Amino acid sequence: MTFILVRKLLRDSRPALIAVCLILFLFAGFWVKITQRVTAEITPFFNTVARVANLPPKLFEDVLFKGPGKVSQAVLGGADLRFERPMDFLAVGLLHPVVIILASVWAVGRAGGAIAGELDRGTMELLLSQPVPRNRLILAHLVVDAIAIPLVSLSFFAGTQVGIWAVGPFEIDYSSVREALSREAPPAVIASLRIPTEPERMEIDGSAQFPALFNLMGLMFALSGLTMLLSSAGRSRWKVIGYGILLGLLMFIVNVLGQLWDSAAFLRPISVYYYYQPQKIMLRSEWTTNVAGSAAP
Repeated sequence: MTFILVRKLLRDSRPALIAVCLILFLFAGFWVKITQRVTAEITPFFNTVARVANLPPKLFEDVLFKGPGKVSQAVLGGADLRFERPMDFLAVGLLHPVVIILASVWAVGRAGGAIAGELDRGTMELLLSQPVPRNRLILAHLVVDAIAIPLVSLSFFAGTQVGIWAVGPFEIDYSSVREALSREAPPAVIASLRIPTEPERMEIDGSAQFPALFNLMGLMFALSGLTMLLSSAGRSRWKVIGYGILLGLLMFIVNVLGQLWDSAAFLRPISVYYYYQPQKIMLRSEWTTNVAGSAAP
């Protein structure tokens, strides 16, 4: 009977699951192209301009993330990421609002219909009239999450791999940089910069993203569990989903505020988003976080 319930729940959630997986797949592929554009074309140009003007290489990044830009920096992983490195910029994809919003809405929406949804549709009485223990009903939803959440995460990973294959090697072509500078600077200045004449290949390894997917799955399971708790106390699916989204939004805001202001950092551990740090797993294989000293990274 549990298998029948699982099959029914998978059938009901199939359209939304396909849509979420397809969006994440396409976004991951496009993010690889964005990574290649930023790290192999835009950043080398600005770094060369900074050398011409005798400016620090991180000046443009400091200006970009100044003032309100600090919010974007906090959302995208903090100040420890170097956006001129392909692997660092690729890791930002898992922290992008598109990924977080889709993963969160999927987890909340799925769990919101677990109990309250059945009551709202009037099918709970029919289910309970069958020879099915109540814990089997909850177990069926857990099994569906155990199938769907990995599929959602793997769709992002598949998109990254396809994107890396389609984009090809990450190579810095300095010819465009020399061409742009030749129109503004004398040849002696350009020669003193020692701009490379051959393309420089940058290392990119999409397989490093795979371990970080477990962090994404953990976030989705956490949000699903919290929403399941709300669902058990409600009778309207949409009210439960609304409360679940509100709770997730509040936790997200608390985590961002804790990153921006050290005085509010002690609040971060109460947010599930504080434990979502896939960039550390992907780049440095750091699987733990310091709950006691949760200062902004």
